Amino acid sequence: MEPTRTDDVNVAARDTWIALAYFSAYLLLLFSTLESEFFHWVTLVAIPLAIAWVSRPAGQRTLKAALTTVGLRRGNLTRGVAWALVLGLAISLFQVFFSARSGEIQALISSGRALYLFPLTFVLMMGLAGFTEEFFFRGFLLTRLEPLLKSRWLAVIASSLLFGVYHLPYAYMNPRWPSAGDWGEAWAAALGNGVPGGLLLGTLYVLTGRNLLACVVLHSLINAVPAMTMMRFG
Repeated sequence: MEPTRTDDVNVAARDTWIALAYFSAYLLLLFSTLESEFFHWVTLVAIPLAIAWVSRPAGQRTLKAALTTVGLRRGNLTRGVAWALVLGLAISLFQVFFSARSGEIQALISSGRALYLFPLTFVLMMGLAGFTEEFFFRGFLLTRLEPLLKSRWLAVIASSLLFGVYHLPYAYMNPRWPSAGDWGEAWAAALGNGVPGGLLLGTLYVLTGRNLLACVVLHSLINAVPAMTMMRFG
C-alpha cells in the first residue's frame, strides 16, 4: 500500500477551524449527557456530512463531493480492505489469548457460540461505532487537520489524540468503565484506548489513499470480540 494524495479529496484550511469548533461543542455535549450508539449517526455522521457539503465551493456542493472529502469515493473502496481484514483478525486472535477477558472469550469459542456471535457483532459494529467513529475521526477530522498542520502524519497524531479525548466522558461518567468517577484513571483509560487505536486506524487511512471503508472494517473487527463478550456475559 503506497501513500497517495488525491486532489479531489483536499479540503480548505478554513475547514480545520470549523471541524475543531464542532468537536469542542460535541465534547461539551458528551459531558452533559452520554449519547447512545444510534445517536452517533446524527452527531458523528449527519452533521459532519452537512458541514462537509456546505463547505464545498458552490459549483461542487453535491453529496458525492462531500462524501469524497471523507474518503468514500468510487474506485477506491477496495484499496487496503484485505489488509484491514488480515490485521483485524490478527488483533482479534490476540484478544482471544491476551485480553483481560480471555477466559470468557475462550469459553465462547469452546461452546461454539462464537461461530455466530462474532459475525453478528462484526456486522453490528459496521453499522455502529465502526462506521460512525471512523466517519468523524478519520474521514472528517483527520482530513480537516491536515491543511493546518501541513502534514498528513501530524494530522494522524493530532486526530488520534482527539480520538482519545473523545473517550474521556465515557471513561469518567459511564459506570461500565472501571475508571468511572476517577479523573486520573479516566484520562489514562481514554488515552490508552483511543490513541493507539487512532494511530493504527489513521495510518491505515493514509496508506490506503484515504479509503474510509478499510478503516471501518478494521475498527469493526477490533470491536467485535469485546462486543461479543459483552453481549454474552455483560
